[in-house]
Amino acid sequence: MNSLANRKRSRWPSRASMMIALLSPTAWAQTAETPAALACPQPALAPVVGTVPDRESAPVNIYAQRFEASKGQPGTASGNVELFRADQHLSTEAARFDPVSRVLGLPTPLSYEDSQVRLSASNGLYGFNEQSGDFYDVDYGFVGSSAHGGADSAHVSGGNRTDLRRIWFTTCPGDDPEWRLSAKSLELRHDEGVGVARGAKLELGSIPVMYVPWMTFPIDDRRKSGFLYPSLSTANDNGLEVSVPYYWNIAPNQDLTFTPRLYTDRGFMGTGEYRLLTQRTSSVFDGSYLFDDDKTGEDRWHYLARASAAFSPAWRGRMRLERVSDDAYFQDFGGDLAQTSRQYLRSQASIDGAGRYWIFSLLADGFQVIDDSVSPGQEPYRRLPRAAFMFDAPLGRSGFQARLDSELVYFDRDTGVTGARLDVYPDLSWNLDRYWGFLRANAGYRYTTYELDLQGEPGDESPDRGTSILSLDSGLYLERELASGNTQTLEPRIYYLYVPYENQDELPDFDTNEFTFGFAQLFHYNRYTGADRQSDANQVTLALSTRSIDANRGNDAWSLSLGQIIYLDNPLVRLPDETMERLEKSPFIGEFNWHPMDRFTARLGLQWDWEANQLDVGVAGLDHTTRNGHRMAVEYRYRRDRLDQFDVRYYWPINESWRLFSRVNWSVQDDELLEGLVGAEYESCCWALRVVARRYLKDREGGERDAIYLELRLKGLGSFGRREPPLFYTPAP
Repeated sequence: MNSLANRKRSRWPSRASMMIALLSPTAWAQTAETPAALACPQPALAPVVGTVPDRESAPVNIYAQRFEASKGQPGTASGNVELFRADQHLSTEAARFDPVSRVLGLPTPLSYEDSQVRLSASNGLYGFNEQSGDFYDVDYGFVGSSAHGGADSAHVSGGNRTDLRRIWFTTCPGDDPEWRLSAKSLELRHDEGVGVARGAKLELGSIPVMYVPWMTFPIDDRRKSGFLYPSLSTANDNGLEVSVPYYWNIAPNQDLTFTPRLYTDRGFMGTGEYRLLTQRTSSVFDGSYLFDDDKTGEDRWHYLARASAAFSPAWRGRMRLERVSDDAYFQDFGGDLAQTSRQYLRSQASIDGAGRYWIFSLLADGFQVIDDSVSPGQEPYRRLPRAAFMFDAPLGRSGFQARLDSELVYFDRDTGVTGARLDVYPDLSWNLDRYWGFLRANAGYRYTTYELDLQGEPGDESPDRGTSILSLDSGLYLERELASGNTQTLEPRIYYLYVPYENQDELPDFDTNEFTFGFAQLFHYNRYTGADRQSDANQVTLALSTRSIDANRGNDAWSLSLGQIIYLDNPLVRLPDETMERLEKSPFIGEFNWHPMDRFTARLGLQWDWEANQLDVGVAGLDHTTRNGHRMAVEYRYRRDRLDQFDVRYYWPINESWRLFSRVNWSVQDDELLEGLVGAEYESCCWALRVVARRYLKDREGGERDAIYLELRLKGLGSFGRREPPLFYTPAP
């Protein structure tokens, strides 16, 4: 094996330094945090030593209980002998010092420490002129690190290199490590931060698990070029995967990781990641290329380039470019359902600026469609470009606020109507906020105009729309003291919205859809996203919120919000494919959150259609963590005719070392498992082992990917295996 690279990089996101994957086609599950019961000193690599003090010109100071010496002759010291020079400190019971050769003889057990290394030995010899010496029956370690070991002999040379014979090494704290690396010889290059071992053997306890004739590993946290641990994985659709990553530390601000991969069922793939960081810019390029896929007979590839730049404190630029060779790439090489179900790959470039009262954005974007079910007429439009400007400022201390939202965008696509759209929405508001309530009045005018290329279709090439938007929002803050000492609030709110009807059937539909209806939409001036439709309205929203504030903790013990829109006039504006229905009131919305204790949360949300007497949306969730680390999360999600599924996750720390975890994500509507996972983990202060079995959907046709993951993690040295997204995405309270 060639050198193993330390991949911890200053000013970069932290990544695993050395990894080897066994039976793992994707990253595997990381669950909740390590239980508090497992209190261990953390294994660590040594910090980089900046400048070694000038030892050659520094004086040598020796302290002892007894001295015997004559002029020009070697002297001896005995009894609590301590020697100091610059950063060096040595202690022993007896020492013989030759002032001519400046060689120190150490016939009795000794301990030595400087800014880089510390060691103890049965005896030794050290020359100050060459800063070199020999020590025997050595125990050694690194300053600022848990890394340590032992050796039959150690030769220190030049103050920056140590050669050891018949050694063992570990980053596991303690005198009886659970894993260690033994070797015939070990060369520690302190100036480079590298250890070079020959005839190396990795042992777990007394069991040898790997033999390497030659290898290097980091002894401090500097980045360095070299091979990372190889990776092995297997999947039911790709076969065995073997990869050998190489890390190239090009410069302090740039690096490259190149990983050749061999799939037994598909062929050879090369992947790489290049990163560049300057004072004002950051760039990352990820790419992969599979030569002549054995299953498809075609080359497969994917790349993603990202860059950002800070031109000034107020202005930034961003770029993202992503493309893939074919629609099935993520289904074959994706790691989870979120990747395999992607429909579009978005690429964009933008410039953004912001001041005290304004925000400006200029962007261009496009999409690659990778879903066969999306027809050309349903593909998203390219925006070439889009310019948006927003202004929001108070008018003195009068309570008035002036605001402007504006957008100019050109929509382009290979099929259908294309053209430019200008949308301008200025408004003026007046706000009265008091401790007992609020009153907010708003008046605005929204104007939208187009210049269209109808592609031969009949219609107006320059349609426009203009409509006023008026709203009045009011609410009260009422509260009372409960017998428990908590404070209960009662917050009624009334919101009135008036938008006169404007026929918009001649307007195109570039980027407009209905908002997903929720509590926030009860108080919004438009029920559509985008600017192609502005809904007409003559409606009143009635809402009521109440909550109980815990007197001791200061947070909500529970909260309840209810609301509904009453349509005084039936809304008439519709999208082309939207059915015309008479609406008298919106679905009734209710949201309830309960926090009876720090470690327990329950939530319930629903949207009920009184007219159809049916449930439109339902969400129920429970999250509980016990004091000994047990955690369970249950969530049920329902949306009529679209979604009906539950998600159960469980994490069980049996004791301070053993933990079990599982997840089931099931679609009731399809009677199908979306994702199932079960695993176990053992962790000690020195190493951890995880085993996970997982099944998840990889495509719309119901194709499944089955996998078993194994990770062995040697703390402070590296990992054997890969990780998945965590089961719980937020830490336990």
